[in-house]
Amino acid sequence: METIRVLVADDEANYRSALQKVLRLAPEIELVGVAADGREALEIAEDMEPDVLLTDINMPHVNGLQLANRLQRLQPEIRIVILTVSEEAEDVFEAFRSGAIGYILKDSTPKDVVEAIRAAFRDEAMITPRIARLVIDDFRRIEGAPGTDPHFYDLSKREREMLQFLAEGKKNKEIADVLSLAEKTVKNHVSSILRKLHVNTRTEAAMKAVKEGLV
Repeated sequence: METIRVLVADDEANYRSALQKVLRLAPEIELVGVAADGREALEIAEDMEPDVLLTDINMPHVNGLQLANRLQRLQPEIRIVILTVSEEAEDVFEAFRSGAIGYILKDSTPKDVVEAIRAAFRDEAMITPRIARLVIDDFRRIEGAPGTDPHFYDLSKREREMLQFLAEGKKNKEIADVLSLAEKTVKNHVSSILRKLHVNTRTEAAMKAVKEGLV
């Protein structure tokens, strides 16, 4: 079992304590640091080089969005999961623009929090259903915007097929099973899709696909 090194950043002491208890119950998770704000998280990340950052948005000194943005530039290999109470569209979109791969709400179950970390470590997105609904609804409110021809991005037929699966929230293994492909082959196709769409994460690719009528 591969160890997942996790850094937690949250300014609420009681919530930090609860998260520590939850994460220590997951055998593959190693909690390498706990920060009370984004500035402290940056220092710990530099020293400990975590695999996954689990961060709130509203924190003093350096907030979670600023933290994600800076880490995306300084340590792009760190996968970032936002864990917050905010359902504001602006926060959601800014989080993904800053490089977050997951966005879940604080009323999520402990099991969902752990699964979001595991998914991020696999380079797979996890979004709370209410947030996914918000994103889709926001795109659909854009009226009169013509769809973009999928050929504009030079996507192959197989890549357009996989983009549909990404928009449906399917994981690499699920896509591999449906298409009878090796999981590594699917991962390579997904990397190609991200490059051609000029996005950093699967979640951004899915949102762009919906927004621009690619699926």
